[in-house]
Amino acid sequence: MKLALGTAQFGLNYGISNTAGKVSDHELQQILRVAADKGITLLDTAQAYGDAESRLGLMTTESFQVISKLAPGTTAATAQTAVHHSLQQLKQSSLYGLMLHRTQDYCAELWQELQSIQAAGLIGKLGISVYTPEEVDEWFAHNPLPSLVQLPANLLDQRFLRSGWLDRLKDAQCEIHVRSVFLQGLLLMPPALRPLRFSRFNAQFDSFDALAQQHGRLNLAMAIRYAIPQIDRLVIGCCSATELSDIVKTYQQAQQFLANPANQQITALGNEVLPLHALVAVKRLLTEDRRVSSQ
Repeated sequence: MKLALGTAQFGLNYGISNTAGKVSDHELQQILRVAADKGITLLDTAQAYGDAESRLGLMTTESFQVISKLAPGTTAATAQTAVHHSLQQLKQSSLYGLMLHRTQDYCAELWQELQSIQAAGLIGKLGISVYTPEEVDEWFAHNPLPSLVQLPANLLDQRFLRSGWLDRLKDAQCEIHVRSVFLQGLLLMPPALRPLRFSRFNAQFDSFDALAQQHGRLNLAMAIRYAIPQIDRLVIGCCSATELSDIVKTYQQAQQFLANPANQQITALGNEVLPLHALVAVKRLLTEDRRVSSQ
């Protein structure tokens, strides 16, 4: 199973379509149970996801491996304490991977400290979370090769594919994890339910909405897995066990869906629906919403 379960909504009021706030303890248990039953083996969390790490540590997570991300501002002097704190909170003996949540926190001393922690067996893969192809340009021009890279991509955001970086990362034997598959739920919302602040992008969303009426929004969103074969893991979020079951079912059907020649036009949506300036504006609005919801 190439799905990983994102956990931001377990510790924060996260997502445009999330009207219920943080997932309850009961629902969190149900989500983890469904994830394990469906073959999901990897949890993606972060020190900056509110109390997500500690909540996961209180649940039954023995069947999962875990990736976490260092809190912004972590230094070489605080890295050991930060990693041990995450392991203690999560009740894990080691992490599948650890990423810098912000590449601007990189310095040689911090990376060397993380490599020492990795050599001690507490971290498997050492990686970075990035936001733009230009950020990857900058990293690879000056910094060590990571073994894990997490980046945003979805049917309307294929900047990393068009930049050539997905192929270059695979050639460098980096494991590629993709987040923002649903644009915080925006791609799953019918036009009538989208917040008014996104209405200025209605014209750009028309093509997507037309196809969604024909094929279903979740089908379109999950098609990214097969539209971009370089992906190793899709990090997906959910607010209920029912949502997760629907996502897994659609993911399993996505290959058959795209095998139909009539549906292959869908993979080109990222080139025609949201031009770069519009995508940047949408993401800025999503970031502003995330800041407000976490206050």
